[in-house]
Amino acid sequence: MAYSHTAQNPGNEQRRVIITNEHGEKLVGRLHETGSKEIVVLCHGAESNKDDNIMVNLAAALEKEGISAFRFDFSGNGESEGSFRFNDLYREADDIHSVIRHFSGENHIVCAILGHSKLIQLVNLRGVVVLLYASKYRDIRIVVNVSGRYDLTRGLTELFGENYMEKIKKDGYINIKRGDVEFRVTEEDLMDFLRIDMHEACLKIDKDCRVLTVHGTDDEINPLTDALEFAKFIPNHRLRIIEGADHRYTSHQVELASTVVNFVKSALQQDELTQCSSNISTDPESSSPQVRIRLISKASSTASKMADSHSAQIPVIEQQRVIIPNKHREKLVGLLHETESKEIVVLCHGFRSSKDYRIMVSLAAALEKEGISVFRFDFSGNGESEGSFEYSSYHRGVDDLHAVIRHFSGENRAVSAILGHSKGGDVVLLYASKYRDIRIVVNVSGRCDMKRGLAERFGEDFMEKIKKDGYIDFKTGAFEFRVTEEELMDHLNMNMREPCRNIDRECRVLTVHGSADNLVPVEDASEFDEIIPNHRLQIIEGADHGYTVHQTELASAVVKFIKSGLEEDKVAPNR
Repeated sequence: MAYSHTAQNPGNEQRRVIITNEHGEKLVGRLHETGSKEIVVLCHGAESNKDDNIMVNLAAALEKEGISAFRFDFSGNGESEGSFRFNDLYREADDIHSVIRHFSGENHIVCAILGHSKLIQLVNLRGVVVLLYASKYRDIRIVVNVSGRYDLTRGLTELFGENYMEKIKKDGYINIKRGDVEFRVTEEDLMDFLRIDMHEACLKIDKDCRVLTVHGTDDEINPLTDALEFAKFIPNHRLRIIEGADHRYTSHQVELASTVVNFVKSALQQDELTQCSSNISTDPESSSPQVRIRLISKASSTASKMADSHSAQIPVIEQQRVIIPNKHREKLVGLLHETESKEIVVLCHGFRSSKDYRIMVSLAAALEKEGISVFRFDFSGNGESEGSFEYSSYHRGVDDLHAVIRHFSGENRAVSAILGHSKGGDVVLLYASKYRDIRIVVNVSGRCDMKRGLAERFGEDFMEKIKKDGYIDFKTGAFEFRVTEEELMDHLNMNMREPCRNIDRECRVLTVHGSADNLVPVEDASEFDEIIPNHRLQIIEGADHGYTVHQTELASAVVKFIKSGLEEDKVAPNR
């Protein structure tokens, strides 16, 4: 069957394909055939179908790049057989599995799956299906989650009513009508739905599976915070936030398509290069217990740059997985973005974060672009590194950073700058005060007053609680941890002011802070400005703690400061 937009996509064939799922239901789809062996499977949202504008536009954009695409109707939707159900997420994951098996049997490769979340009024379900699939089957290496919901329980009261649990317990079901769509939610459906744990599913996604989350800043259905949660917990994740886009990307179809196509193409090229080279190598002659894995890849495109550059314009950058033992013989895992510059900038993540946090990846890419090598790593007890997590581990982080700097010095490299975000910002300042061997330090949103915010975090009577029990159990998002009395006392006794005054006057320090930071107030940045000897302060107007929509401004400030410092050192190397 000819594609309706053949004038825009000459030579591409579109044909109707029917695939039987594991329940014997016929799934109907459209294959946009370009002759490529690879196929991208597109999954529509709830109360939608394969002919949704987003599905059609993405298929056309992939076609244009020579990549075949298959958009289909889940069972109970569109032309496909079966009945619509409220909680059909894992059933739909099985539908995807049937589609992938079908094309594998035809000697094709489903290289990527993409899902968009569309609303059942106030509850978004479908964008997460591709993530559930990736966690269950683990046979796909590229996943794109467009506007998916992390907290699946949000909006249930608005959808079902205040006393919906009592209603469904009494009657065994609730009937819902939204526009022309009517459906029944049974107690079994609801209970199955409430048992879905997106946090656990995200953690189970294979580390080799590249995941992109795209989200609009003006999404009226799923808040942007959901995208940030995915970024925290999915192992190999990229986040792209599209400024001004709503849930349907009404006026941002071009940006969405560009972002998706660039990500898929880049990932395919990475796989191709990986297959064509000897990527995994060890250094048997080295006495250092390190492992290097060459991930010959496109320079990591930042969340803010992913849609701005075609992959052909991005130079090939070599990323090496490096393992460094700290003083406690725990293995610290990091990625070296190698540009062959002698100078290296070391990036330090924040509290309960990792080297793959979007700020770390974004800054690494921005520095790479300027020809500066970068090393981002996980502190002990975080991410991939060994060790146990501790609430108050600032000085342990300083020791980890010292181990990293000594490692690269032993390889005849110069760590020219250190940068930390949030808790990492305090770590780099403490390091500069203790070791005094780094000339450029960047503190992004660090905290000066360690006592500030504890009552909001632990409760007004937290001192009484911890004195009584010896600990406080704390939960933030999906992460739970225990703070002991010893850890809390260490935290309260830490004085950032005295170490900051001891930083060498020849060390250039930049503090960057957002004016809308909701975790660490901008007053902390002003305090650093008053007490650090050779200090520059830059406030980014409107930026929150994670620089959610201010990645470009943050990267620009950091790169400009580091480049300026390196140039000054070249002019006066013996100063």
